[in-house]
Amino acid sequence: MNTHLRVLALCITMIMVQPVVSNCAVIHVEEPQPLELTLGAAVGVDMNQDGMIDLWVRYYGMPICIGAPEGGTYACSQGVTLEFASDLHLLGSPSSLDPIAMLSGQSVGPTSTDGVWLETLTSPISLIYESGNAAWVRQGYPDYTGGLERLAIGFRLAEQQSFFYGYVDVSLASAMPHIEGIFLSDEPNVAVSVIQVPEPSALVLAALTGAVLWTYSRRHKR
Repeated sequence: MNTHLRVLALCITMIMVQPVVSNCAVIHVEEPQPLELTLGAAVGVDMNQDGMIDLWVRYYGMPICIGAPEGGTYACSQGVTLEFASDLHLLGSPSSLDPIAMLSGQSVGPTSTDGVWLETLTSPISLIYESGNAAWVRQGYPDYTGGLERLAIGFRLAEQQSFFYGYVDVSLASAMPHIEGIFLSDEPNVAVSVIQVPEPSALVLAALTGAVLWTYSRRHKR
């Protein structure tokens, strides 16, 4: 195989496996196990390593049902809630106090114009999936998610006289949401662009591509 083609394929593989996020720190949120038995289990996140919890993620992995799913009217719910500390300001809608569902390519920062900074939140943000045959069940996630399977929730973190910007990357592809990661700017007053982290299937494909190219190269040399 041509050397240039091998180098090109390797570069593509590396980009798929590890997206380049030069101006961000990536914070991972551990899910409590076993997830399907959680009823309000809380995971705290200290984003700037100052000993204070900036975000609480509460997990409700066990479906809570009203009525009997086996027959009659019933409604079930499961998911997570996000509780912001006073130093964490949500990018949201002032009329509903809901977050703005950000898409890949959008940015959150000092010049954000898609919403306002909600500096005081008295209730958690709901990422609860509802299902059932009751008339009042919405059949899915809250309306602000727009029916998306992947969205970003923008925020800013107040630290002394500066702000650090970032977003929570959330997967809503199933009835249980998953926090894929929290992306936070490394420097104050720097905007952060939303990126899509490759799904596990893409990572597997990239790894297999690299392995095949390596094997073919060794055989060709022999």
